[in-house]
Amino acid sequence: MKDYVSPPNLITSGNLLAGFLALVVVAQGHPGWAAVLVLAAGICDSLDGLAARRSGSECEFGSRLDSLADLVSFGAAPALVLYTGALDAVPVGGIGACLAFVLCGAWRLARFSLVENRHYFVGLPIPPAGVIAVLLGVSAAPPLAVCLIAVVLAGMMASTVPFPTLATLFRSLRRSSTRDVQVTASGDAAEQPPPAGG
Repeated sequence: MKDYVSPPNLITSGNLLAGFLALVVVAQGHPGWAAVLVLAAGICDSLDGLAARRSGSECEFGSRLDSLADLVSFGAAPALVLYTGALDAVPVGGIGACLAFVLCGAWRLARFSLVENRHYFVGLPIPPAGVIAVLLGVSAAPPLAVCLIAVVLAGMMASTVPFPTLATLFRSLRRSSTRDVQVTASGDAAEQPPPAGG
């Protein structure tokens, strides 16, 4: 196992541990702390891939560990927060929405390695879905609205709708800002008076 001990895998392990602790604290009746732990898992999830790319240590083990951690932190934990919060008040539909959320999240993760694309995700990634779900679970939103949003999130994860990656978004923003600077510079040049004749 020592061959797999690396900074990216340790960060991914932090994601998994935060997700499990979120399950523990929500079972103890502290959904607010569970939400904090899911957000901490989200930070770990955003850092592990960056660390792997920077260190050139991307590997299949890390990818599989990441999927397992994400299912706990952004699938099971948010679903339990949803159910113990708003959705406990929705008979049948509440548990159904939570089951759909976990199941669609698992399918989304299983499909990820089969349709991996550098420019966009196929379906809504589970980390943002989980963060939205856990924040809904600790909010004072009406139970039926929470139930509907949970089902929509589940459907978006299982869908084939393309969602841009962060790298693609940053590149688009950089290109947009560069174009704005060029347009501004062209406009300033056009407004300059012609040089006076000698």
